[in-house]
Amino acid sequence: MINSVIKEVIEKLSASGLKDVYSAYDAVPVERKSRSFYTIIGADSFESQQPIYSPVTVFMPYKAEIYINITAPENYSMQNLYEYFSANIKPVIMENSGLDFYIKKVSMKHDTQICRLVLTAKISVTGIEKYERNKT
Repeated sequence: MINSVIKEVIEKLSASGLKDVYSAYDAVPVERKSRSFYTIIGADSFESQQPIYSPVTVFMPYKAEIYINITAPENYSMQNLYEYFSANIKPVIMENSGLDFYIKKVSMKHDTQICRLVLTAKISVTGIEKYERNKT
């Protein structure tokens, strides 16, 4: 289920025109990622809740906390990185879809290993997966 949440976020961001959006689990080395902006989507936690059964369908509610790391080009300012996030990422994430998104925290730090500024947004996600029941 968590992979489908991450995949949906990547698809939403890519469909909005954002380039270089990756899953945290894709194993693409940093040196092969863009020298401009690149965005990584991953998960910090996932919790499935009690399933709800109907005669033909099982509904599985869940909660997850995902993170979005936006890595800026070299020598980019904090203000410009936050403006990039506010203009390009936040509106797409907050768009109404099958999932409920809530931004919990936004922070920035300088990644000394790659000498670039990284903005991290922690996002709470709730949703329901739907599965057809086996007919036996």
